[in-house]
Amino acid sequence: MSFSSESDPSAPTEGLRERKKRERGQALRRAAVDLALEKGYHNVTVEDICERCGVSRRTFFNYYSSKEEALLGRADTVFDEEDQPAIEEFEAGGPHGNLIADLEHLLGFIVATRMSKREEMHQYHLMLKQDPSLLQLQMARMGNNERLFRRIIQRRLDGTPRTASAPVPPLSETAVACDAEDDEPVSLRAEAVAALAMMALKATFTRLRRLEGDPGPVIEGLFTELRTIFKEESA
Repeated sequence: MSFSSESDPSAPTEGLRERKKRERGQALRRAAVDLALEKGYHNVTVEDICERCGVSRRTFFNYYSSKEEALLGRADTVFDEEDQPAIEEFEAGGPHGNLIADLEHLLGFIVATRMSKREEMHQYHLMLKQDPSLLQLQMARMGNNERLFRRIIQRRLDGTPRTASAPVPPLSETAVACDAEDDEPVSLRAEAVAALAMMALKATFTRLRRLEGDPGPVIEGLFTELRTIFKEESA
């Protein structure tokens, strides 16, 4: 798949250790989905997944807390392991130094990681269709996505990025709003940008389901609309 040079969501550099860890997590997830399709979700055990991948239970639980998490992804389901370097880059103020341009880059990267795994996504949707109870679990988790976006955007606004090796820093005094299910308060701006990010993602994937070929024009068009809604920050 291709994107124009302006919206090319190229990934930040990933170290060998991080790549190996990500690949093992993906292998465990693929095994979980394959087994669920073969045997049915309720008949799959953690031991089955470990045996399919040739790893120990201890290794499995270094990546996932349960078979449900291996099947559905972590609670922050809008993000994959591949997205973490791009998220950290966004929180740190990059890659362009402009909130809207950098949000476009981050969302474009998230879309690109999904579109690069069309077959995996197809298998995933087959699994959800096969077992309605999994679909209910997944829908219950989706509400967490916007909350996570709010946190990411607030850290960007505060200039307090999170890194893989550091704890989440406290938010500034400007973060005054707090969701009833969220122990990390965020500002009104973070809430507004996060809500728009979720709508942009939903619209992108909805349109891409109806298209074949390069999704670049769809992504660019939606982000052009994004820029017309929010005024660009002055340089």
